[in-house]
Amino acid sequence: MFIGTLAHWAEHKKVLPAAIVTAVDAVRSQDLAKLAAGRYEIDGSQMFFMIQEMNSKKLEDTRSEAHRQYADVQIVLNGPERYGVAPPDGTLAPTEDRLEEKDIAFYPDPANESFVDLASGMFTIFYPGEFHRPCCNVSQTTALRKIVIKVHRSLLGL
Repeated sequence: MFIGTLAHWAEHKKVLPAAIVTAVDAVRSQDLAKLAAGRYEIDGSQMFFMIQEMNSKKLEDTRSEAHRQYADVQIVLNGPERYGVAPPDGTLAPTEDRLEEKDIAFYPDPANESFVDLASGMFTIFYPGEFHRPCCNVSQTTALRKIVIKVHRSLLGL
């Protein structure tokens, strides 16, 4: 997992994998205010992004998730948004496994889950297998607008 701000992107890109840098640079070149919610390709199914709009939820109304094939770069455009985060745990069985068709599985609350709050202009990167619980309220329900970039693991050397 990695947490950063777009304001410090020039420094962050020095330490991130080239595929992540390419993906974020491609998104940053867009006029994001004009893009509607939906999916946009960067490099076909290997690298794409989605603009999502939803309301944050109470913690108990969210689920921890993980992906096998894609890393997630989640950029908060309008927040704040709280994330639950936890390292991979191969012993935790999914409560809903949709990895084959949608590259997502949902899990019971992982042990050692921590929470991090992101404000507008911040981003986080979750690599395949890392647990994350997005869309949580920070203090109250908030309208969220964010970008989720998907980068295939093969582009990351995984």
